[in-house]
Amino acid sequence: MDNEASVTDGLLRLTNWYNSATGHAFHTFPLDFSNPVISNTSSVPSFSTTFVFAIVGNYDFYDTSELISSDGLAFVLSSTKELFGASETPGYLGLVNSSTNGNWSNHLLAIELDTVENFEFGDIDDNHIGVDVNSLISNASKTAGYYTSDGEFHNLSLSSGEPMQVWVDYDSKRTILNVTIAPYYLSSAKPHRPLLSVRYDLSSVLTNNAAYAGFSSATGAFASRHYILGSSFQLNGEAAELDYSALSFKTIQDELAQLVPPPSFTNSEDYKAILYAVLLPTALGIAMVLSAITVKVLMKRMSKSKEAKMEWEREYGPPSFTYKDLLAATSGFKDKMLLGRGGFGSVFKGALPHSKQTIAVKLVSPESKQGMKEFIAEIAILGHLRHRNLVQLLGYCRHKKQLLLVYDYMPNGSLNCYLHTQHQNTTNLFWAQRFHIIKGIASGLFYLHEDWEQVIIHRDIKTSNVLLDSEMNARLGDFGLARSHDHGADAHTTRVAGTWGYIAPELARLGKATKATDMFAFGVLMMEVACGRRPIWMNTDNGEPLALGDWVLAAWQGGSITDAVDPRLDDYVEEEIELVLKLGLLCSHPSPNARPCMRLVMQYLQKDAHLPSDLDPNSLLNIGLVQDEMHDQHAMSCPTTVITDLSKGR
Repeated sequence: MDNEASVTDGLLRLTNWYNSATGHAFHTFPLDFSNPVISNTSSVPSFSTTFVFAIVGNYDFYDTSELISSDGLAFVLSSTKELFGASETPGYLGLVNSSTNGNWSNHLLAIELDTVENFEFGDIDDNHIGVDVNSLISNASKTAGYYTSDGEFHNLSLSSGEPMQVWVDYDSKRTILNVTIAPYYLSSAKPHRPLLSVRYDLSSVLTNNAAYAGFSSATGAFASRHYILGSSFQLNGEAAELDYSALSFKTIQDELAQLVPPPSFTNSEDYKAILYAVLLPTALGIAMVLSAITVKVLMKRMSKSKEAKMEWEREYGPPSFTYKDLLAATSGFKDKMLLGRGGFGSVFKGALPHSKQTIAVKLVSPESKQGMKEFIAEIAILGHLRHRNLVQLLGYCRHKKQLLLVYDYMPNGSLNCYLHTQHQNTTNLFWAQRFHIIKGIASGLFYLHEDWEQVIIHRDIKTSNVLLDSEMNARLGDFGLARSHDHGADAHTTRVAGTWGYIAPELARLGKATKATDMFAFGVLMMEVACGRRPIWMNTDNGEPLALGDWVLAAWQGGSITDAVDPRLDDYVEEEIELVLKLGLLCSHPSPNARPCMRLVMQYLQKDAHLPSDLDPNSLLNIGLVQDEMHDQHAMSCPTTVITDLSKGR
C-alpha cells in the first residue's frame, strides 16, 4: 500500500476524505504469467478475478439529492507496483500522468470504475466502467449496470456508497476479456451476460511474464472514500467465491448515515441584523404581491386541472375504484402484498374491502413518461377487450400523481415461473397442460389479430406476460406496449419495443410492428414451452449466445426434432410436440411473408389443417442465427427498448 491506502475495520481503504489524493494497494509478489496450462493463441494465461467495492461520495453542493465523487477506482494488472509517477490530477485514477498516458511502455491493464466524465479521454458519462490498456482512453466502456436473465438492463450508481461486485475474466484461448458488475446483495449470482466483452490479446501488454495485481484510486476536487471489501484472483481457473458473511459493511453504512447535506443559507448574527433592519419590510411587501399573483395562478391551474380531468374521463371513462379502497385492499401497498416490480411500477395483490374479490393492482411509477403511455394504452385497449384467454382489466384509479390499474388476480402466476424457476428434475406442467396453454395463447392472439373490431398488435409476447388462472388456463396480459389499427390498414408504430429474444429481425431493422412480428414472438414462445429453455442463453462450451431457434433446428437436422424437448417431460404426445416445434420454427421464419397468419395457426393446432408437406430444415435455415444477430445488435444500440419480465413486475 502507498499514499492514502490503509486497512481499516477489515476493509481496504484506498483514499480518505482528502482532495487530490491517490492510493494504491498491490499484492506483495508478482503473479506468474509465464506458464499457461494449455496451448493458447495468447502467451498470457487465462485469469479470473472478483471483488466487492464501495465508493462513498459526498453531497453535491448544488444538488443535495445525490452523492457525487471525483474520480473512481480501478482494478489493475501492472508490470510494476511503483506508480509514483501517477498524477493526482482529476481523471487519471492514480494510474498515469499527462506525459505517460498512452505510452506502450506502461504495460498496464486497468478496469476503471469511473465517476467523472473526462472529455479529454472521450468518457461516455460520469458513471461508467471501462477497459483501459496503457491509457485512460478506454478501449471499450459502458454505463455502469447489469443485465438480468431476461436481457433487461439495470443502472447502477457507482458513487452511491452501495457495495457492488465486479467479475473480470480473461479467456486466453479466445483472447476475450469480460467485465461484469452486479449489486452485492445478489451474492455470488453472477449475471450471465457481461456488461463489457472486449477482444484483446494481453500478451502485448503483460510482456514480462509477471504482473502485479491490485487496485488504484484517486480523488480530485471533491473528497470521497474508495473501499475494497473483499477480492479473489485465480490464474487458469475460476476465481474462488467470496465469503459474503465475512465482508464488513458497518463502517460504510455508518459513513453514509453521518453524511450531512451542505447548508443552503448562513445563520450569522450580522446577517440576521441586516435582514430585520433593512430587507424584511421590503421582503414583506414583495411577498404580498407574489401571494396575490400565486393565488390567481393556482386558481387558474385548478380550473385547467378540472377541465383536463373531465376531458380524461370523457375519453377513457370515470375511475372504477377509489384510491381509499385500493389502499385498504393492498394493506397500504405493503411489501408483503408485492407480487413483482419492474421499470414502470410495481404489482400488488389485494382483496377489495366490500366484495372481498381478489385483485392485482399495478401501481405505475408517476415519474415515468413511458409509464404514463403504458397506463393509457392499457385503459384504451385492454379495457375494451373481453376474451377467456386475455387478462381482464377491471378498471383504473388516478389519485394525485398516482396511476393505478386493477386486474383479475391470477393465482398461478406467470408461465415463465413454471418453465424457468423449477428444479431441473421436476416440473408442475405436464405436456397436456403445456399444449392447452399454447392453444389458449393462440386463441387470445387470434382474437386480437382477426376477431375484434380492430387489429391489436401486442408487441411484447413472452412467457412472463402469460398468466395462469386457477384452472391453469393461459391469459395473455400486459398491454402497455400494444397498439391498434383498423383492419386493412397499416400499423403506425415506428419505435422498437419488446424483449430480447422475441424481437423479429425486420422489427429490429425497421422498427415497424405488425401481426407478423407478433407471430415471430409467438413462434419463439411455442418452442420455449416445449423445450423448457429461454429464447437465448449462453453456451457453456464457448460462452457465446445461443438462440432457441438454432437449438431446435439443429435437433431436426440431426434426425430427430424431439431431441430438443424439455428433458423433464416424459408424457408428451410425439405428434403434438413435433407439430409445436415445427410450427414454432415456421412462425419464427426470418421472412415475415413466410410466417402463417393466426387463423392458419389455430387450424394447425386444432388439427383442422396440416403443416406444409415441403417443410424441412433446409427451408428454415438460419432462423436462430438471424434472430440472434439482430437481437444482439439491437440490444447493444437500444438497451432501453428491452422490457422486464412480468414475474418481476412491470
